[in-house]
Amino acid sequence: MQQPNERMKAVFGEFVLLVIVTTLAVAALSLWFFRSFGEAVMMPAVGFTVAVTAASALPYLAYLVFRVASLHADNDGLMRAAHTDRLTGVLNRQGFEKVFRNHLRSLVGQSDKGLMLLIIDADHFKRINDRLGHPVGDIALKKIAGTLKKLVRQSDAVGRLGGEEFVVSLPCGTPEQGEKVAERLRMAINRLHVGSGKNGAQLSVSIGGVFMRTPQPFDRIYEAADANLYRSKEGGRNRCTIASIAAQGRGRLRGLEGPAASQTAG
Repeated sequence: MQQPNERMKAVFGEFVLLVIVTTLAVAALSLWFFRSFGEAVMMPAVGFTVAVTAASALPYLAYLVFRVASLHADNDGLMRAAHTDRLTGVLNRQGFEKVFRNHLRSLVGQSDKGLMLLIIDADHFKRINDRLGHPVGDIALKKIAGTLKKLVRQSDAVGRLGGEEFVVSLPCGTPEQGEKVAERLRMAINRLHVGSGKNGAQLSVSIGGVFMRTPQPFDRIYEAADANLYRSKEGGRNRCTIASIAAQGRGRLRGLEGPAASQTAG
């Protein structure tokens, strides 16, 4: 499938070719029509008709540029909408997997590069919905998503897989770098509140992650990260559990617990 820039070049190339063919056809027709008037009349007449034909292509060219730019803008908007979660504004599952696969491909032949996948799940989210209502629950999801987007780089990817589960793709050089980011995200979200007074709640998340240096099947990566998320939940919530996985699937677990972990376990 052609890329947008390549398609645009093809369209403009076809238009220029059409203008050239039309101009040559008009020139040939003018030579035939004015040949009986003599060279003194024929040559200026041919020059005039050719110039008019070529000049008339300019407004069509301007219109073509405008229409193509407009269509590309519309197409970009549709693509963003198709890959964006409507509630939170982060990538949906389809959009995230597309970016994540690009991150995986960038690992090929790059022994000094690595990739961290984090699954982030809001703790006791059902309790927030039941006690404070679904509108407050939606606010909580928006706050979590906004915090994730704010604290990662533009080259990273943040997505919502569904419900209260988010996912982050972090290209990084070492597992320690990814762990620091995961812990920073956990701590920042733990400072968030929704509602007010007795009708308020402090937010927290549990995080499971995997670090890899070689491309792995997405299902296997997700399964490993999800298993680590389960360990974080079982360990008391509001904490991170990270594993480094090799191509053969062997891994080394690390657990990161925040100061509030013991207080929020439930």
